[in-house]
Amino acid sequence: MNAPLENALQTAKRIYVTTWGPTGKAGTVPVWFMVRDGCVYFTTLRGSLKSRRIKAAGRVKVAVGSAGGPAFDGRAEWVDDRPDLEQEILRVYGRKYPILVPLFMGRRIRKRLASKESVLIRVTPV
Repeated sequence: MNAPLENALQTAKRIYVTTWGPTGKAGTVPVWFMVRDGCVYFTTLRGSLKSRRIKAAGRVKVAVGSAGGPAFDGRAEWVDDRPDLEQEILRVYGRKYPILVPLFMGRRIRKRLASKESVLIRVTPV
């Protein structure tokens, strides 16, 4: 990753993840995220369209800060059975989103990860 992109990842509150279906139709959605070891992580419901597309193909484009922000292509994958990463993402979310996560979303995210209703996604830049 280049320096402007790395700087954007350090300050942005959201990334915009684009996935593609089997017909080539694209969809872009904003998500909360954390950066660790050169990869981007986020959580999503296992049954969501983006999750199913990631499981099927793994191709994503990530725009940082806004849909038109600095972007990179990546390979996304489900990450299961990593409670250490799940706890870390909740800590990062708690710092980045200090009102919503401690008061409401943190419990929801933790519960959904524990029940396997949600999945942790890792995006590795390509």
